[in-house]
Order: sequence, then C-alpha cells, then structure tokens
Amino acid sequence: MTAYRFVAALGLLGVSGCAGVQKTPPATTATVRFTSQMHHTDCDIVAAARPLADAQAVDCGEARGPEERLKTKACVEAAEAAGKPFIAVFHLPGIDSAIAQALLRATHGERIQLWYDSSPSGGPGRDRSFISRKACERFVQDPEDEETLRCESPPEAAATYVCRGTEYALGAPQSASGLRCSPIQRYIPGVFNCAWKKAAEDYEPVPPGTALACMKQETEPFRCSSTPEADAVMGLRFEREPPPGTSPEAGP
Repeated sequence: MTAYRFVAALGLLGVSGCAGVQKTPPATTATVRFTSQMHHTDCDIVAAARPLADAQAVDCGEARGPEERLKTKACVEAAEAAGKPFIAVFHLPGIDSAIAQALLRATHGERIQLWYDSSPSGGPGRDRSFISRKACERFVQDPEDEETLRCESPPEAAATYVCRGTEYALGAPQSASGLRCSPIQRYIPGVFNCAWKKAAEDYEPVPPGTALACMKQETEPFRCSSTPEADAVMGLRFEREPPPGTSPEAGP
C-alpha cells in the first residue's frame, strides 16, 4: 500500500465526530459496552460491486496488470463520454497490502467508488481489510497513476463501510462510573484509551450521559469509541442505543 493510497483510503472514509466524548445533561449516567463476539468476513470488492451495477451497464472488466488497467480505463472513459452506465474494477499496485477500487455509473448518472484495502496498516492477512463506498461527482485521471482514474467529490462528502474483515458484537451496557479515558487525537475524534483506574495524568472520568463501546482485552488501557463513526472505524457493527435519559435527537 503506497503512502499516497493509504492517505487516500483514510480520506475516503470521511469520518466525522465530536472532538471529545459526547456529553448530555448531567442527570444521566455514563455506560460502557464491551465486545462479546467476533467474526471474520472475506471482503470481496467484485462481489460487493456487481449487485450495484445496472442490468444494462457496460462491463469494463476486472483489470489486474498495467495493460488491462489501461484498457479498462479507456472503456470507462468511452462509457462516460457516451453517457452510458458501466462497472469497472481496478486491482492497484501496493507495497504491503492489496488494494483495489470499483467504479460504477448508474443509468441516471449516479457515480460510485468502492475502495478495498486488505490491511490498512500493512502486512499479510485480510482480517483488517475493509471496503468503503463513496459517491462521486466525476471520475478523473489519477495524477499518480496513468493506468487508472480516481473519484472526485466535495471535501465534505462522506463514505461508509460496506465490509470489514473483522467485526464485533457488543454485550449489555454497564456503569462506566469507574472508567477513565484519554482521547487518541492522532487517529480520529471519538476514539479513546480507557482504563478502570487512573493510568495517566491526562485520563479523565467519563462524562455523564456518555455511551462507550470498548474492545474487550485482558490488559489496560483498552480502546473505546463514543460515536457511530468511531464504532465503524473500530469494526464494531451494531445499532448504537442512546444513553439512558437522552433523546435520539440529542447532539454532541
């Protein structure tokens, strides 16, 4: 995975959230839920992309080598020029992981990019893989790769995960009154290191009304999230419930 593509992959995620732990009126209590089950998924970008293609879409193929990618790119450009729907899959060169993208255009003009990375941090295996989906305004030439195109969309456009290599379920909520946390700003807002006792000077009690989801592990600190966006980055797949005494419409 090249440094450029790693940054691009992170940009695709469009993650947003509060700068700190979400707060609600002090009358409510803080809760925490720990991971209770884990399962693995074999993320397959072709399998994820095919159902999104229109029945009449031009099939520009699945390109793996340089010549195939140039041919597939030309097919996409021709379909775009003719205003036709299409589907194309590009397997892209990476340094320490496998990366790929699928580009699609629907009959009514909607453009979609799916992005796959087998290991965002690099290394073998696919247990940390993901596929994300993003809406695009247009497909343009990739300035760092003449063999492919890239998705162009407004900076505020968000992407969503459609597959994670490892996903978790959560146990029942319990009191977080004894928990202390510290934000991990170098990752994304809403992700924290937490422990049941004071582990560092910058660890603080969890504000009332917070609903944390945490990775269960034997040692402290453990990783926690406080927003649905952070849950997705950690691979937590579940319907987040509002903290007790709060309204679903309550903001951060």
